[in-house]
Amino acid sequence: SICIGRREKVYKKYVELLEGINGIKLPSYSSDEIYNYAYLPVVFNGYKKSRDEVRKILSDHGIQTRKYFYPLVNEYICYRNKYRGDTPIAKRISEQVLSLPLYSDLKLSDVEEICQLILKV
Repeated sequence: SICIGRREKVYKKYVELLEGINGIKLPSYSSDEIYNYAYLPVVFNGYKKSRDEVRKILSDHGIQTRKYFYPLVNEYICYRNKYRGDTPIAKRISEQVLSLPLYSDLKLSDVEEICQLILKV
């Protein structure tokens, strides 16, 4: 569809600007997968700022992001007693993932601004 094609261009711009940056991990997809480019979850692990610090900087500039996999399902009150055991890997990832804006009408110049803010921190 046209919307998926536009979102793909936005995704590729993010990849162009953020790929290979130490402490930032972008999702990757194999060529045999069909991806709809609906979300862009980015892992901030070992980056110079935490996920929450990056989120605040973007928010201070009017850019909305979302914490991804947050909170964990087993942290909801209704599920706390249903599941046994800790999930330390899931917990760690849930504290590092930020979903960046990705939609068909997002201008590539806006992606550049978002990436500049992330890289400038």
